[in-house]
Amino acid sequence: MKKINQNLCRLLVGYLAVILLLPVFGIAVKAQEKAAANSNKANADIAPAATVTPTPIPFSEIVTQAESASASLKELASGISADTTAEIVERDLPALKSEIDAKLEETARIIEGRPSLERLKSFETAWKTQTKNLPEWKNDLTSRAKKLEGDLKQINTIEEKWKKTLDELKTEVETPREVTVRIEEIIASAAQIRTQIEAEQSRIVALQSKVAEQQKQVADALESIKQKRESLVGKLLVQDSPAIWNSDFWTRARNDAASSANDSFAAQVKALTDFAGRNLDKILIHFFIFALFAGVLIFLRRRARPWTEKEPELKNAAIIFQLPVATALILAILVSSWIYPQTPQMLGAIFGAIALIPTIIILRKLVERPLYPLLYSLVVFYFIDQIRTIAEPIPVYSRLLLLAEMLGGFLFFLWLFLARLSKNETEEIIHGKIFRTIKIAALVALPIFVVSFLTNAFGYVSLSRLLGNAVLRSAYAAVILYAAVRIIDGLIIFALRFRPLSLLGMVQHNRALIQSRLRKFVRFLAFVAWIILTLELLSLREPIFEWVKGILTASLTLGSLNISLGNILLFIATVWAAFLLARFINFVLEEDVYPRFSLERGIPYAISTMLRYIILLLGFLFAVAAVGFDLTKFTILAGAFGVGIGFGLQNIINNFVSGIILLFERPVKVGDSVQINDATGIVRRIGIRASLVQTWDDAEIIVPNSKLISESVTNWTFSSLQRGIEIPIGVDYGTDPRFIIELLEKAVAKHPLVAETPPPKVLFVEFGADSLNFKVRAWTQHGDQAVSIRSDLAVAVNEALAENNIIIPNTQRDLHIQSLSSDVAETLGSKSAKGNTAADDGDQD
Repeated sequence: MKKINQNLCRLLVGYLAVILLLPVFGIAVKAQEKAAANSNKANADIAPAATVTPTPIPFSEIVTQAESASASLKELASGISADTTAEIVERDLPALKSEIDAKLEETARIIEGRPSLERLKSFETAWKTQTKNLPEWKNDLTSRAKKLEGDLKQINTIEEKWKKTLDELKTEVETPREVTVRIEEIIASAAQIRTQIEAEQSRIVALQSKVAEQQKQVADALESIKQKRESLVGKLLVQDSPAIWNSDFWTRARNDAASSANDSFAAQVKALTDFAGRNLDKILIHFFIFALFAGVLIFLRRRARPWTEKEPELKNAAIIFQLPVATALILAILVSSWIYPQTPQMLGAIFGAIALIPTIIILRKLVERPLYPLLYSLVVFYFIDQIRTIAEPIPVYSRLLLLAEMLGGFLFFLWLFLARLSKNETEEIIHGKIFRTIKIAALVALPIFVVSFLTNAFGYVSLSRLLGNAVLRSAYAAVILYAAVRIIDGLIIFALRFRPLSLLGMVQHNRALIQSRLRKFVRFLAFVAWIILTLELLSLREPIFEWVKGILTASLTLGSLNISLGNILLFIATVWAAFLLARFINFVLEEDVYPRFSLERGIPYAISTMLRYIILLLGFLFAVAAVGFDLTKFTILAGAFGVGIGFGLQNIINNFVSGIILLFERPVKVGDSVQINDATGIVRRIGIRASLVQTWDDAEIIVPNSKLISESVTNWTFSSLQRGIEIPIGVDYGTDPRFIIELLEKAVAKHPLVAETPPPKVLFVEFGADSLNFKVRAWTQHGDQAVSIRSDLAVAVNEALAENNIIIPNTQRDLHIQSLSSDVAETLGSKSAKGNTAADDGDQD
């Protein structure tokens, strides 16, 4: 039997290897077929198209081909009107052209002034975002032009063929008039469609010219922004303005301040009004989104009230519902970047103010009173910062405001670092982490304020702007992101308590775990967003990303093998994602799917295990494909690996296949009570190679899967958890057996875990040497607790016998001595006499 099982395992190994390698060979074959197809296509493209001269149609086929030609002409005519590429471009291009013209004026004005690196980067991103449709339109129009060119060639062929046919028929005297009329109709229809195609071609060419013109303007604007930005980056350590105490600075201030201020403010107001006129529909959509957010929050406030009354710890999370307008404003501002690709400078300042004020209102409800000064100071700094941004075209005002900001920031953050934020030990315990974070942030910001102030005073204005904007706007972003995180936390908390999520079993049983994981994920995303934004403010994001990209793409070549750090990390990330996906799917199945179905014991574990294996295998294949590994080489490695399995890893594969047999055949299931040799325990896990059996004394036995298949295993709970319990008992002679049977059956039946069917049974088995011997038999559906139940029943039997004064006799034996020496007999006799005397004295006492 053991040999048969081994042969069966080897056969299954062969089948499993074939099944696993089939997808790999299939992928390799498809890759080769695709490469051959691409090669044929390339050769076809390279080969010159042969010129086919149309020939007249034979008289016998004129009617048939006339119908085919009419159908082709109808299809070509419908194709002209079916394509909407030109209509879309004609509809959207004028609006985009007006946006580009307005942005060109704003870009020219900003470049002529002294913009910050952040402002230039923002404009560059806005240009790319706002004009992303131009390349798509160019490709669509090119494809449409090629299609029309092919249609025109087809029309010309049809028209020429039928003209030659008509000319040939005119030489014959007996040609029916109906045939010539039909041919003339086809020729006229072809000429009409050719005219339509030529008109459509002219239309497409005109649109291509307009799109190309706009693309050129966009490219020129981006190039000018790039040159200006590179110029500013190169001059960061160069004095680009006179020192603050230099007389030239104040002379320039008096000459340019008044006129520049009026021109700048008027230009920004005009840009704002023009933007509002061009985007009135988007503004209405934005207002509708704000109203929708506010309405939903007001509706949810009523539903959240019972929860906050029942669970006081949800009070902080319910702040977002108590302040629905402020919360809706923040959420609406956060989605504004999706609605408006780029906003004018003044509108950006307005949006920032709208976002910051409700943020402070919400945070006042969430933070302790010692942090109020920090919130208020950020509001003041923000408004000064926005005034400075609006005054950016006026270098004098912008520079003086920056000096004031840096001085005020240094003084305030110095006070914040030196002040004691926690008033008592309770506050220190609860909020000590955030207090320490603020102290560290203040310590980091202080030297930046000093450097920015000094560089501004000495005339290094570009460097000063870079540092000052980075530290302040990074602080604003941190506050807004913190408020957004708290809002999302509240939404998560209540979303898990509202339908339909509250009906899910995984939410009901693991609400705290899911909530904790989601909150950590949201905080991680917010931290990453803050880091990226801070790097962007310092103009370091692109260089750092390029540096990291260079490290990840640097390759190491070993023969024909090309390895890079990026490929290794991508492989690890893909496999890790497969592990996470497998765990999540098993979690959903166990919490929400299996409880809704009546499945036999062991089937859920088998399904989950096989799904985990499949997902991990697919994840491994995706990881191999993601790193660009040559699949032909992979098949060779897989073949070599299969040979290695056949020779050196028979035992491992035998155990693996045995584990799969255990999962499908289920002779042993997780949770079964089994006995292997002298060890008895519960099966806790069926793994890839071995299974885990936990004994009654909590020892864990690692049993190879093949042993559970090929050797004899006692499964106490194979078909059911019902387990029989037997307790032998003996009572003294003279006791009524019927009374004993009735007494013990009642005592055993009282146990709550003893099954009613079949009922407990007491059997009189024999007349023993010293006692009447009985056997108590009972059954339980809780086989995993059989040992403790047997102990309880033994105690119940003993108590029942003791209450009725029924004796359980001890075994007695008589010793007969045939011969004894005189000395021993005399000694025993004297001791016996003394013992009798002592016993008599005791009786007299």
